[in-house]
Amino acid sequence: MFKKCYNNNGDYMMIVFGGAFNPPTIAHLNIVKKLLSTYRGSQVLLLPVGNDYSKPELIDIHHRISMLHLMVEHIENANVSGLEANRKYQGTLASLNELSIIDSDIRFVVGLDNLLGIRKWIRYQELLESYPFIVMNRKGSTTKEDAQRAFDDLKHDFSFVEFDEDISSTSVRENKEDRDKLITKEISDYILKNHLYEE
Repeated sequence: MFKKCYNNNGDYMMIVFGGAFNPPTIAHLNIVKKLLSTYRGSQVLLLPVGNDYSKPELIDIHHRISMLHLMVEHIENANVSGLEANRKYQGTLASLNELSIIDSDIRFVVGLDNLLGIRKWIRYQELLESYPFIVMNRKGSTTKEDAQRAFDDLKHDFSFVEFDEDISSTSVRENKEDRDKLITKEISDYILKNHLYEE
């Protein structure tokens, strides 16, 4: 559980950053740093999806949790949740509702590309109505205005944060030669030690 950390203005929020993190990349790390510098006094909670999430290449969540801990071990106000480790996948809304029992001021982080596909998510309308979103916005992708218009028919609350890095976990898994440029040394060592992503 988090110890709440308020800044001089009394501002605080729990920023939930969900994903597969298969594996966590330098881009994930830099998103955490960007969020903490943009929303000072807040906490970032990394929430990896469980093993039954519909991605066949997903490695066990306990490895992904361990790598996330290595990624943020020296970052104050960042932590990792194992909420989805021991249950069937129920969707983002169910996880945020459970976390809201601990903390009532939650924001959910999503990339702009993922936001535009959110109508395929479980109970997406209720998710949009219930929680404000922080949208990581990359240059060259859809504009903020277009993103807002795409959800004119639904109640929503979007804040946009500019972030122009694009390192995918897929590229880490598939390009062993360039891997060390895309992940931290600690995660690289963990992958080698545990013989992950070798096929």
